[in-house]
Amino acid sequence: MAALSWKSNFNETECRIFRGKVIAGILKTSLWKNDARGELDGHMLTFRTTGFFQRHTEIRDIDGARILGSIEYNLFASSAWITYEETRYKWQFESWMRRKWRVSTEQEEASFEPTGFWKRQGQVFNEDIPAPVILASFFVQAYFRKVSAAS
Repeated sequence: MAALSWKSNFNETECRIFRGKVIAGILKTSLWKNDARGELDGHMLTFRTTGFFQRHTEIRDIDGARILGSIEYNLFASSAWITYEETRYKWQFESWMRRKWRVSTEQEEASFEPTGFWKRQGQVFNEDIPAPVILASFFVQAYFRKVSAAS
């Protein structure tokens, strides 16, 4: 099990991911759009969201040329499906407070837990989930945070 930690800035548009005290990755989102750019363990990705009523996010390489995967949202259940390299991962909140979340298949799982109530930081406990899916999990959490803030 590999442990990562994260810290976000005040408006949560930048999430830095650490392995110990060394920065392992970053995800930069926008306040106004549901697009992002990020990197984790050498995997550089862009997230491009389309659609109005039925939102869909494409996971692309950093240049935006190749589609590597996708994210499908279920707003009513506050869950999502992340598809990356032909494997589907279920993303869902673990608690009714929508603070903890996890991403998993039948064999693999990563859980994300904040370390304090008001702090914008936490721990990731990963059991064999690929780095791009971990990065996509942070993107999905940011997406749901924006959706709930807009409601």
